[in-house]
Amino acid sequence: MTTWAGGIILSSEFVLSKYGDSLANKTILITGVANDSIAGELAVQISAYKPSLVILTARSEARVEPVVAKIKSKNPDVSVRFLKLDLSDLKDVRRAVKDLSDVPKIDHFVAVAGVMVPPFAKTADGLESQFGVNYLANFLLVKELLPKIRAAGPKSSIVICSSSAVRRGQVHFDDINYSDGETYDPLDAYGQSNAARTIFALFLGEKLKGEGIRVFSVDPGAVQTGLQRHFGGEFLAQIQVLRKSTEPLRDLDGRPYNMPNFTGTSEGASTLITAMVDPTIEEAHGAFLHQNAPAEDHLTSHILNRDNWTKLWELSEKLIGEPFTI
Repeated sequence: MTTWAGGIILSSEFVLSKYGDSLANKTILITGVANDSIAGELAVQISAYKPSLVILTARSEARVEPVVAKIKSKNPDVSVRFLKLDLSDLKDVRRAVKDLSDVPKIDHFVAVAGVMVPPFAKTADGLESQFGVNYLANFLLVKELLPKIRAAGPKSSIVICSSSAVRRGQVHFDDINYSDGETYDPLDAYGQSNAARTIFALFLGEKLKGEGIRVFSVDPGAVQTGLQRHFGGEFLAQIQVLRKSTEPLRDLDGRPYNMPNFTGTSEGASTLITAMVDPTIEEAHGAFLHQNAPAEDHLTSHILNRDNWTKLWELSEKLIGEPFTI
């Protein structure tokens, strides 16, 4: 456990010591796995609790090989499988799910993969890359995987990694592509993608409430990983200025909040694990989790506006070209 001004941040080891036994014989799919990622840490940590199969996704197998080596060195009996997945192409999302045709159920789906503040680019489907990769690909992935998650029964989980960026994020429904890049602001677009992820989890959690499937979005905290590969010197300098400032940041509703302190990957993965298996929060359907607990006070009026839930769902169905009916 790490203690700082914002409270206690639990380690993955601590959360697993309480609830990890429930992972035995489960099939777990984790996206965005790499040696320097929260997803990689998560995979290694949960493998100690005898899951039957851990499916690791990335754009290339080379990214997951160091993680597989760590798992096998500590828990050689755990079955590990690589799944090639490019979230910037919806066709590849559909292809990847078809590659899992021999997997009858998925007990826990943890969507960690994402990009952060890259230069403006579009996905294969013509969408601003952060919205497309961080959000829309997961909307489609959940749709395609839901029969397998349902087959796992109650207490299965859908966990969507989000960020503290939800505090300032909003979905620009009339211009998600920032006028084809002309008005693109990398940090604003990152906030938009995380607002979308969090809204999706809220609405999905409500829709699946009667089935006992756990749905959460998660703020893993500030963890230095490969996610920050697009941070340039100027951006890092801005971050340092904000950290040193005595003035708090303000969310979309004008409420003050502080920048999170950096933690390690164990602390970053711990709230994801909480979302997967902590029985004390299972009734908080769709909740946004921060430091291992529901944190609705972190969400703005934009995210809690139910009209926006419907607008985002309908927009997403239009963008993937098919309905997602539950």
